Amino acid sequence: MLAKINKLSNKQVALLIFLVGLVVFCTGLFNPFQGDDILQIVQNVPVHSLWNIKLFFEGSTFYNGQGLVPLTGSYYRPLQTTFFSLIYTVFGAHSWPFHLLQLMLYIASAFILYLVLRYFFNTVLALALAIIFLIHPLNSQVVYAIPQLDDVLFFFFGILAIWFLLRFKSVSSLWLVALGLFLSLLSKETAVVFVIMALVYLSWFNRQRLLAFIGIMVLPTAAYLALRINAIGLTNHPSTSPIDNLNLVGRLYSAPSIMLLYLSKFIFPWKLATNYFWANTSFSIQHVLLPLIIDLIIVALVVYLAFVIRKKASRKYYFTYLLFAVWAFLGLIPYLQIIPLDQTASEPWFYFSMVGWLGMIGVIIKVFLKHINPTWLLTAAIILITIFGFRTFMRGIDWNNKYHLDRLDIAASKQDYVAYNDIAYDLINQHKYAEATTYVKQSITIFPTIGNYNNLGYIYMDTGKIAAAKVAFNTGTRYGKFVNTYESLAAITLVNGNVKSNQLFFKQAFRYFPQDGKIWFYQALFDSEHNDNSGAVVALNHAIYYGYSVNPNLYKVIANNQPAVIHTNLGTIYIK
Repeated sequence: MLAKINKLSNKQVALLIFLVGLVVFCTGLFNPFQGDDILQIVQNVPVHSLWNIKLFFEGSTFYNGQGLVPLTGSYYRPLQTTFFSLIYTVFGAHSWPFHLLQLMLYIASAFILYLVLRYFFNTVLALALAIIFLIHPLNSQVVYAIPQLDDVLFFFFGILAIWFLLRFKSVSSLWLVALGLFLSLLSKETAVVFVIMALVYLSWFNRQRLLAFIGIMVLPTAAYLALRINAIGLTNHPSTSPIDNLNLVGRLYSAPSIMLLYLSKFIFPWKLATNYFWANTSFSIQHVLLPLIIDLIIVALVVYLAFVIRKKASRKYYFTYLLFAVWAFLGLIPYLQIIPLDQTASEPWFYFSMVGWLGMIGVIIKVFLKHINPTWLLTAAIILITIFGFRTFMRGIDWNNKYHLDRLDIAASKQDYVAYNDIAYDLINQHKYAEATTYVKQSITIFPTIGNYNNLGYIYMDTGKIAAAKVAFNTGTRYGKFVNTYESLAAITLVNGNVKSNQLFFKQAFRYFPQDGKIWFYQALFDSEHNDNSGAVVALNHAIYYGYSVNPNLYKVIANNQPAVIHTNLGTIYIK
């Protein structure tokens, strides 16, 4: 059997990897839009047409009711937004094409990784490592969560660049490498690790092309920096998790447990979560010292094995081991909170680093286990792949239902304020306000944001506590500017507050959201309620222009200055 596997052609391996990937991830292909999909795709007006591609390179990734202007956010990932727009333009607001493209690119990346590993190992070992990478549960979120397309794209173009580097030996081929790295950078900032790995490889294995590569990379690096600085600046602090509020020393208290989280779930990927938000704010034996000791033992073992391999194996295997060791630890460094990130840890952040750990395991198998019966090793690999594959298959079912997924997230990540808030939102839609209040207040306790205060405001609005709702919405605006919050506050002006303060509110709202038709509609009702017929007509015309559907009869009433009574869920509005 081993002999047959070793004789597999690249086409046969590609087909095998494709079939394995399709079977393992098929449970997620028809999962609905959820979470950040709403603000990045469903409600993202610029994304709905590829003609807006220029805007994708002038801002970030999130839509917040601002109209056809550059998107907001902390990160620069224009290629991700471009892909979203391409899919939406062709298929519309259907989730399955997004899932399908993401899976195809993910599977293609696993095959390209196999081609890279073939330069260091035989077919059997390279294929086993590539399939483990493909079906590992820690990578499952990269496929099942549509917003993780940035990880899929950054890895696809990055690993493709590394394969170009290995496959072609000419100086001119370095332009292909540079193109792949440039596209990877446009997909996610972390792609700089691929640039560093290219430099490391050339330094150790092909030094003749090193200076040429450095010279060629000047142009795409300068282009990327120019685009990024123009769009969002060189750096942009996310401020979306408790750890963001700590200084460098405070954040580094969490670094040992972050590294241990990834390595432990790499070995035992059972209890998984979408987000991790804990923060070790001070030194402790349990949460800082003990994880640090375990991490140091792992690092010492990696270093010790390097010395042993240097003595026992060929120079090729020694430098291959070092290459993958650098890959493994380099992939972790950006996520140890040296630079504040939007959460403490995230399973997709181990996606790049996993290649390094698998590569080191490959070298260890070749050097230390070469006398063990290969059939036993193959059997062990098949058992491991089956277990991991089943876990990933079931994880796709978890992603079918957001409420169920949030429950699992809280079980695995106690400080996940996002999951608490999402559960509250789901309970609000079920009119279970008492239970929703418990969850949203727990979310606020962990980390107050405009999102959880927005849900608290919804609860108060739906239960008739308008004054409390207004306080909740206004409190939320201290933590950000969210269009839904301002739309709710605009509605409240019809039944709460004095004329002068409400007029000032509308001026402020239009400063942030000048193209939001719903706020313009509430402005029209407010003006009509207070006998400003001309202002109401102007506001209604703006609402229609910006896409808000206005009842023709209501438009006629306001335009002709006729009295009317409008019943809303907030109360009765009298147009005089």
